[in-house]
Amino acid sequence: MEKKKYDDHFVPAGGRLLQQSVLKHIRRKGDGVLEGAAIGYDAAIFQNGNNCIVQTTGVQPTGRVPEAYPLTAGELAWITADNQLATCGAVPVSMQVLLVAGTGCEEEIIRREMQQLAKTASEKACPITGGNTVYFGDAEDCLVQLVVTGEPDRELSLGRRKPAAGDRVFFLGETGMLGADLLVKAGRERLLRRFSESYLRTMEAAPEDFSVRAAACAALKAGAVFLHDVSNCGVHAALYQLSEAAGCGIRVRHEGLTIRQSVIELCEELSVNPYQLLGTGGLLAVVPQEKAEQFEKEMAEHFGKEMAEHFGKEMTEHFEKEMTARVRDAGELTKEKARVVYAEHFPMERYLNLPEEDALEQGLRLLRK
Repeated sequence: MEKKKYDDHFVPAGGRLLQQSVLKHIRRKGDGVLEGAAIGYDAAIFQNGNNCIVQTTGVQPTGRVPEAYPLTAGELAWITADNQLATCGAVPVSMQVLLVAGTGCEEEIIRREMQQLAKTASEKACPITGGNTVYFGDAEDCLVQLVVTGEPDRELSLGRRKPAAGDRVFFLGETGMLGADLLVKAGRERLLRRFSESYLRTMEAAPEDFSVRAAACAALKAGAVFLHDVSNCGVHAALYQLSEAAGCGIRVRHEGLTIRQSVIELCEELSVNPYQLLGTGGLLAVVPQEKAEQFEKEMAEHFGKEMAEHFGKEMTEHFEKEMTARVRDAGELTKEKARVVYAEHFPMERYLNLPEEDALEQGLRLLRK
């Protein structure tokens, strides 16, 4: 029997399933359900005695990750989980590892993932406390899932309130970075028919660019009352999830969502939506109206220092020309429940739903033809 390729296995559930099935309804306190826990959500915060515990999940199929990629699927799953902890003002304390492997998955893949996860656990002082490994289906890849438990940082947790209509929504960093990086690494030979090598490099990112921990810490100290990281299905999915978590509508400017022009052109070449592309490294922040101006100033200083440390003055100036600002007052939460992205400079008003799949999946299918 012919083995199933990654295209047919271990792909995250689409928007229709999450919105219309029983998964949607397991999100409120009830019999057997802890406050804040949810199926289909990334993170849960709950009380255990006098302690507040945060649990997050990072998931990544090995088939998504090109063979020569500098990070393993497990490392990418770790970044996702740690980003979610950071948005809660929490630090990781332990993790469990769950591996679901197809019967066609080579043993070396599983060995490599576990060796690197053990190294990550040691480096991050976050011990692996258990987990499970199972075979399912005949795929050639393995799904790596981390359930990470964290403890809130008291300093970052004090004085925060729930988001409310009228609060400003800031976009921090940029979106589409990880998705674009994976697409370029997976399809360089095919993409070189359309783009130069030097231009392809502008679509790539460094591994440290995918972590939002420093930005999240700075945003909470600067007055953000709620954070949401950008991940699967890009910034459009993150805006939808932020709106649902806040219990408000949202109205955001298209121009306020920072993305590299080269990433947009990559997505145009592959006929996929760049704003639904795996956006790990981007961050949404909800800020009270009265704190918005000071928040923008403090976050601009944070990113300015960060870029100067990493790239030096010459490279910082280059990136300022290549990318738009990393701090954008993009819109606001609204009393009306609509979730809208609109454009200022051309006629566009889009009502958001959860995407059916990440644009990365569509792009990888095209590149593998």
